[in-house]
Amino acid sequence: MDEIKDQVSFGFETVSAREKVQRVKGVFGSVAPQYDIMNDLMSAGIHRLWKADMMARINPQPGEQLLDIAGGTGDVALSFLRRAASVAKRRTTACPAAKAVICDINPAMLMAGRARRDMQDWQADLSWVCGDAESLPFADNSADIVTIAFGIRNVAYRLKALSEFKRVLKP
Repeated sequence: MDEIKDQVSFGFETVSAREKVQRVKGVFGSVAPQYDIMNDLMSAGIHRLWKADMMARINPQPGEQLLDIAGGTGDVALSFLRRAASVAKRRTTACPAAKAVICDINPAMLMAGRARRDMQDWQADLSWVCGDAESLPFADNSADIVTIAFGIRNVAYRLKALSEFKRVLKP
């Protein structure tokens, strides 16, 4: 790409897209083990309300497949699975379990998520994939729901990522 056109925002700076990706990886790699606590402190816990509202809007159902991009430590995926399981319990017939894929560009964030105690009972329904939002390693039309929470701010080429989300989302 043309170096001038390859400039993106990183905080109050303009940097190359490649540099932004490297900086984002560095920041999240260094904070991964403390990320959930930091998120609570920095947002005064309000991020939990926003994510609960997102789950209410999604209305997870048994058998659905979630793809959570920039899913980090997995809190969105875990909420999705818990809500879908709650719906399944209220039904009178057996339902397939919901599944969730947590995709993040940072392996340290995925490792921190896998280490969470509250994830252990859900491992059969979870997949952890290291991947880039701008070039997703998933088949076309493979997810019922695609989410990205605050990670969208860290994507260098947002339109490219949104195009990828559309590609993997079932019609």
